[in-house]
Amino acid sequence: MKFRTRNHVPRRRQILPVLLAILCAVPFSHGAEPQSLSRDEAIRLAFRNNRELAVAVLEIDRAKTHLRWSGRLENPELEFSLKRDGVGNDEDEGNYEVAFSQQFPITARLKQERQLRSHQVILAEAEIAERKRQLAGEVDLALVSLLMIREKITVSRQLVDLNEEIIEFLKRQSEEGVISSLDVMQAKIASRTLEQQAKKLATEETHHLLALNKVLGLSPDTTINIEESTHLPQAKPSMEASLRTILPRRPDYVLALEKIDAARAALTFEEAKRWQDVSVRLFVEQQDSVDLPNGLDGNTFAGFGISIPLPLRKRNQEGIEQAQINQQAADKEVEAARFRIQAECEEAFHERSDTWSLARDASGELLSLAEKNEEEFRKAYQQGQASLIQMQRAQEQVLEVKHTIVEFLAAYHEAEARVRLATGAYPGQTIETSKNPK
Repeated sequence: MKFRTRNHVPRRRQILPVLLAILCAVPFSHGAEPQSLSRDEAIRLAFRNNRELAVAVLEIDRAKTHLRWSGRLENPELEFSLKRDGVGNDEDEGNYEVAFSQQFPITARLKQERQLRSHQVILAEAEIAERKRQLAGEVDLALVSLLMIREKITVSRQLVDLNEEIIEFLKRQSEEGVISSLDVMQAKIASRTLEQQAKKLATEETHHLLALNKVLGLSPDTTINIEESTHLPQAKPSMEASLRTILPRRPDYVLALEKIDAARAALTFEEAKRWQDVSVRLFVEQQDSVDLPNGLDGNTFAGFGISIPLPLRKRNQEGIEQAQINQQAADKEVEAARFRIQAECEEAFHERSDTWSLARDASGELLSLAEKNEEEFRKAYQQGQASLIQMQRAQEQVLEVKHTIVEFLAAYHEAEARVRLATGAYPGQTIETSKNPK
């Protein structure tokens, strides 16, 4: 919100204090407040704010609901029946019956159903953990992209400022007739090109910031201050990693392991459904009938009955076969997940090592040569052995080398983010499982 005032308008000068008071009274939007975040803090913030993740978490509640209400008997049945002979001999004969029936499984089907539901709760938790890992990877890469684009902007501004100094110097040289005006024109063209590149980087920064705010669940106009160093580590990253240590941190692998137990529980459950429930019936019956020579007389009966279905045609063959196929698929999925994770780790570790070497060489020998060259030209200029243009060109080369270093640094930090994604080394990731990764 902006208010403009002009000194030559007295009426506006009078309302200025009122407007300022109103402006101070208006609370600023929470989304517009600057956010200072480290990498892990940003990941935790995304876990709390991400709308899609909040919807997905409800799957855990749904699985727990299935567990809570599983393993229960079917509802009992209460029966009433009345028979009269009014359409027959009409001798007031009749039959009254009240019955209570309940179905009981003859297998451990109810217990096995609860076991299956408990595995499904763990599956839901592992699926959410995998979604969190993917979300953390998005946050990591978005942070690195924003951080490195800002580094590029800093170097680009230095190039623009240096080029402006060169143009001013060339203008003075042209006015004195030392150089041609064409040299000035060439320098201006180069300057416009650098300015366009700087504007492009500024636009990219806006896009990266919007993308980061989206995955963090923040307002689009939130300014993010990243509390992470962009320096290259002194030591080369290790290529050694224990797959036994990595696998428990990968929710997709834990999910694959848990699917084996879930598939076995589902097979046991389907096999138990081969036998249908037995129905037990308790009843009380009042019978009124004509008993010669005494006439109409009544009698009461009580008893029970049992109904046993015979599995002659349907024995849940389809459900059992489907469960067997699911168990085979679960066994194969574990091996596939193990191979995929190992390949991802190998690729990520090699990429991190290679990009570190490239960034190290650029920031080491190449930068040293450019800085030494710039220092030599400065000394030569002070001694009258080199022109100012030559010295400024040497300075420009240093900045260009720094721009290249930023590119290599960006590649390294992106590779480092992919290593974290491959190894699952994120905060707030806990998975409980019935089976330990092997």
